[in-house]
Amino acid sequence: MSDQWSALRVLIVDDDVFQRSVVSKLLQLLGISQLGAEGDGYAAEARLAEGWDLVILDLNMPEMDGIEFLNILASLDEKPALILFSGEDQRLLEVAEDLARDLGVNVVGAISKPIDRDKITSLLDRVEIKTAEIAQVFQVQDELSEAEIREGIGAGALRLVYQPKVDALSLDLIGAEALLRWETPDGRKLGPGAVIPVAERSDLMQALTRAVFSKAMSQLSDWQRAGHRWKVSCNFSITDLMQPEVVADLERTISVAQVPAELVILEVTESKIAEDVSSVLSALTRLRLKGFGISIDDFGTGFSSMEQLRKFPFTELKIDRAFVAGAQEKPSARAIFESSVNLAKLLGISSVAEGAEDAQDLALCRELGVDLIQGYYIAKPMAPEEFLAWALNRGH
Repeated sequence: MSDQWSALRVLIVDDDVFQRSVVSKLLQLLGISQLGAEGDGYAAEARLAEGWDLVILDLNMPEMDGIEFLNILASLDEKPALILFSGEDQRLLEVAEDLARDLGVNVVGAISKPIDRDKITSLLDRVEIKTAEIAQVFQVQDELSEAEIREGIGAGALRLVYQPKVDALSLDLIGAEALLRWETPDGRKLGPGAVIPVAERSDLMQALTRAVFSKAMSQLSDWQRAGHRWKVSCNFSITDLMQPEVVADLERTISVAQVPAELVILEVTESKIAEDVSSVLSALTRLRLKGFGISIDDFGTGFSSMEQLRKFPFTELKIDRAFVAGAQEKPSARAIFESSVNLAKLLGISSVAEGAEDAQDLALCRELGVDLIQGYYIAKPMAPEEFLAWALNRGH
């Protein structure tokens, strides 16, 4: 039993009286006493203002069905976590789960009826992880103005956190991905969503990317001087890679930081590669010649052809979390996950599974032969000092 589970407020939405009773009793056995239950979407909608932490939602109901209810959840400012469950076929359940994520709903998983203890406890663990993920960083999600970003880059508003990447078998620490955070003059902590969209719409993306890269290389230099050969990954926009001076700029940055290119991985999002293939291919090839690692990020969410994958000099393929988290119970996600891992092997590059959130995810990563994993089951993104303490305390 989890102490955090006992604090959860859970609303069950299902038109089947028997199923509502079964789920209620199971949750009570797990120590959850703050329960609500409604037989249709309209009644449940009227209770959403009560501040539920989790909604367990049936898909097929005669009044407002579960898909309609997803749109209600998506419209909320404060969204509860969501577990979908249904007696419909597994593929339909997976589609509904993907739809919920596309709508911005905090869906932690989906399970087929009949519900059982093992299935629900696995998903309750993910509610804890997701809740921590949402609460830990972002106090405000409003976008900054262009002027605030321009001033903040020069004034030291950038704060980087680092999420570990570990060997899937040994769990040895291999490296980390540098992730953007932002601190305003009044101390508010903002996530990348408050910064990046504005930078992309203006002329600030290049300055922002270079500032992040410089800060990450400075951190890498500190770790290397302390005797740690961890690799650091940084995200790069296609716009930045199309700049003619990008190769010289990055070389200059690592030279100042005195770090070798082989410890640096540049991550490029798959869905944007096709915007200017020739320019991006030229830049990535030159950077690879200089010794940088090149990663294709969020693989599986874009539409890259096999020919493009063959042409680009990738050293790493990062499989998107949509195909990793909970893939044991989602045949279509598992199929894409397994195919991606096999593709990486055939291309002779490393595979990285993003979004490993529980022991089942780790077990599947190992079964499929994934090289590296990154996710909350291993560790959350951490400030540099916290990252170092975590790394040293675990003994890997």
